[in-house]
Amino acid sequence: MKGKLGMVSALSLSVVLFASVLTGCTSNGTKQTSTSEKNEASLSSIPLPIVNKPITLKMFVPMDAKVAATMKNYNEIAVFKELEKRTGIHIEFIHPASMDGAAIKEQFNLMVASGDLPDLIYYNWIGDYNGGPNKAIKDGVILPLNDLVDKYSPNLKAFMNSDPKANKQLRTDDGTIYVYPEAQSPNQYAKVNPNPNPAFQTFGWQIRQDWLEKLNLKSPETIDDWYEVLKAFKTKNPSGSGKNDEIPLAPKGAGDLQNWVRAWGINYGFYHDGDNVKYGPYTPEYKEALTTLAKWYKEGLIDPDFGITDAKQFDTKVMGNRAGSWTGSTSGTFGRFVQLMKAKDPSVKLSGTVPPYVTGTKSYNFNVDEIKVASGGGVAISAKSKYAKEAAMWLDYGYSPEGSLLNTFGIEGESYKMVNGSPQLLPEITNNPKGLSIDEALSKYSRGSGGLAFVMTPEIWQQRMALPEQQQIIGLWKAGSYDRTMPPGVTPTIEESTKMASITSAVNTYRDEIFSKMIMGQVPLSEFDNYMSKLKAMGIEDAIKIQQAAYDRYMARQ
Repeated sequence: MKGKLGMVSALSLSVVLFASVLTGCTSNGTKQTSTSEKNEASLSSIPLPIVNKPITLKMFVPMDAKVAATMKNYNEIAVFKELEKRTGIHIEFIHPASMDGAAIKEQFNLMVASGDLPDLIYYNWIGDYNGGPNKAIKDGVILPLNDLVDKYSPNLKAFMNSDPKANKQLRTDDGTIYVYPEAQSPNQYAKVNPNPNPAFQTFGWQIRQDWLEKLNLKSPETIDDWYEVLKAFKTKNPSGSGKNDEIPLAPKGAGDLQNWVRAWGINYGFYHDGDNVKYGPYTPEYKEALTTLAKWYKEGLIDPDFGITDAKQFDTKVMGNRAGSWTGSTSGTFGRFVQLMKAKDPSVKLSGTVPPYVTGTKSYNFNVDEIKVASGGGVAISAKSKYAKEAAMWLDYGYSPEGSLLNTFGIEGESYKMVNGSPQLLPEITNNPKGLSIDEALSKYSRGSGGLAFVMTPEIWQQRMALPEQQQIIGLWKAGSYDRTMPPGVTPTIEESTKMASITSAVNTYRDEIFSKMIMGQVPLSEFDNYMSKLKAMGIEDAIKIQQAAYDRYMARQ
């Protein structure tokens, strides 16, 4: 999906437990010697090949931009060719024509309405399906997975049983399992793992460090710090162009700018403050955020075209030595810019900053940390599939140690090699001769850059974030409190979800419209009370109550 399903942090799984649970038994407990055991000393209890006669499963999944950089279909990725060899199951991928979130949702809805469903569907079932995952099950779109996991997915079952939070986050309130998730475990291969539960942060604030140094400025932390830095970027020509054409803050669209409201301790959607659920754009703090951002915009500190800037235009502004700061990911944005800009001009320095905060308060981080699985999303098995058992077994292979290694690192000798028992990406990936980023190069071989259903090992994070600059910013981006972040797996009931969808559809559209207009001065801030009244009339307080009830149920889960 466009905008993230969310990046997840590492799980506190015991390697010994994980290995012992998975060793050598089929689902009925009998010992079998599988093809995988013979060839790879497999720890999986799924015998390979899964089928004696080859079959094809169809899967609906949006194309990842990192894959699209070099390929047109996931069938071109080496991991799926190898999975077919090992399992006997071919996957026929169905990709929406566009990577735009709205277009993906439209094509998904058309597919569901037609009744012509593939065997496997990758989707955000909590956030994007009207009524949520239980409604999707009731509608006959996807299957409840409890029995399938119990009978045919010993690896996922062991994964869930190993960590209470993972188990909790993978179920609805009534205990229903509905997807095979993207998740992460500790390093299963390294002989020494001094940090068994590392947490990685993959999104945050980025800045031209060389501009800071040229102007003798410290890295900004508070909103007041940022104001002084942005003013200096605007007026003191740190790029050296002689034109004073710098863009102090260059968001890639309004969505990037919306991240800044976090500095006021709120989120752009739902969050919790202690036991109380709140909606950020329906708080007094939101007015303070809009007031500050409108001031920055009026003074020329924010790109005047932020609302219509697409990815290509954003790249041009950053690569063209005009942008002073922005937000983005560790690899797709930061790492790519570091490599490309330093190759062009070795004097360029990029860095990150801590999540900004208002003076006198504390820094909050609304990204994932204690989240064990991707929020609400994953691969579900269609209720129309004739191969539910085989699909469950194929998906489960991704949670075995050898399946995890394959899905994460790709093909040994082509994308990685084993060094002292630990997988290491090859130079073809880390220093691609064609100039591809690490994620783009890795995407030719595996899904280690994120997506689909398997256990991702944290070793890949260290290697994807191999640049010294990336290692530095991970620590900076982790700063701030996570105690207001909504956990994944908060699921309204079918009735609540349907009502919530009708409310938030209108509310979010209006919220986005007013956000940009107030910042650009097209709607005066004196209209804020009217904006709040309209949100109330649209039912936002009912939506908050629904989310509160769902959050309370989630916290009460055992």
